[in-house]
Amino acid sequence: MINAKEWLKIRQKFHRYKSLTMPNGFRVAKAAMKKLGIERTGNSFLNAVVELIYNNCATCFADCVQVITGYIFGKGNIEKSYKCKLGLTLIDKQTKRAERVMPKAETMILTKNFFFLAG
Repeated sequence: MINAKEWLKIRQKFHRYKSLTMPNGFRVAKAAMKKLGIERTGNSFLNAVVELIYNNCATCFADCVQVITGYIFGKGNIEKSYKCKLGLTLIDKQTKRAERVMPKAETMILTKNFFFLAG
């Protein structure tokens, strides 16, 4: 299972700075992976659609999703969809299952107090 503290340095190294949407990307990716019963991978039979807020710091959300899931834009197994909200759909083409997860509004508000942003 993915541990938030273990991934903190990896996420920050990939993205280069802390962002309010990164903890939400972590939580959403972790929840979707758990629902699908998958681990971090870059397998071609797994795809993702990241819902973002256009021209917003939401791309930080997508960076975190890439780090946690192993799906990356360079491999073509993740795509952006501008829906004016944050969300993630993970798709397993082998099992023909998909899970869509969105951060709750309350969680997004509390994010600023998350340990990730402290210090």
